[in-house]
Amino acid sequence: MGYYGRRRYRSWRSRGWGHSPPSKYSILTGLFGSAVSQIRHAFENLEEDALDELFSDYGAIHGESAERYARKTYPKWKSRSTKLSGQTMERLVELVPPYLSAEQRFSILQSLLKQYKKSGSFRTVKINVKEPALGFAELKDALVQMRHEDVLAHLPESVMKAATWLYDDDITVARSMLADAERLENNMVRAKAEKEIDLLKRTISTGQVQAANYSVEMPAGKLHVVAFTPSKCFVATACFGSEAVETNALRRWRDSYLTERQWGREFIVWYYVNGDRLVSTLSNSPCVLGVVKSLLRIATWVLRKNEVWGSKK
Repeated sequence: MGYYGRRRYRSWRSRGWGHSPPSKYSILTGLFGSAVSQIRHAFENLEEDALDELFSDYGAIHGESAERYARKTYPKWKSRSTKLSGQTMERLVELVPPYLSAEQRFSILQSLLKQYKKSGSFRTVKINVKEPALGFAELKDALVQMRHEDVLAHLPESVMKAATWLYDDDITVARSMLADAERLENNMVRAKAEKEIDLLKRTISTGQVQAANYSVEMPAGKLHVVAFTPSKCFVATACFGSEAVETNALRRWRDSYLTERQWGREFIVWYYVNGDRLVSTLSNSPCVLGVVKSLLRIATWVLRKNEVWGSKK
């Protein structure tokens, strides 16, 4: 027996639509995305009485010949031996939802939310592994700021329109279900993020980490965490000394520019893992060391002359 009881499905006719079809969605997959395949799957698995009622709706809206064709072709659609046309699929997108359970429609809502969810902002937190307390405090603040409690604020009108369509044009129910779906996803994302961040903090606190680059999804965007050892600049130190002007310029470039970019964070981690080996190789090849030193001197001159990288995103 169907979700609404035998012969009690909320068909278009039973709700006073008569022979007038619901409004059309002209760009089907563009609007609904994976929800289209969910609706098709639900259509192919409707119970017999629900399917009969749906075909009656189909005929009342699109004509008896269309109904006869649909009833006859349904087994082939279900077996995928006959392809559903775009027009037929569009009609099903309009007709099937009233026959779905609350759980099925909620699942479609979640798919719609994922499709239309904005990427959100991103924030980078830098942690000095030698003195991590300040970085940990900034990380805690970032987690609070990226909780995104206003669960419907970012949703475009098209998602709300789709939600009201799923819920019989009842905007109150639609907003409530959208909020529930969004809040559920936010809670899951936030819980996972906080667990992963806690593990990262404990790992850094052991003192065994030289550098780490980590990104985690939050409800309001993406949070990047880069852990680094500020005193190390292997190659520059080998070329100029630990407190040389060139070495300090490269450190500032690392801390203000590289840590703000994904490729830069990846490079920092790679550099700290392989820095000692690079210095060893250069030390055994004076000619190569000389070339590297010349190139770095030019690079640091440019950096010092144009020290504005920190403002570029």
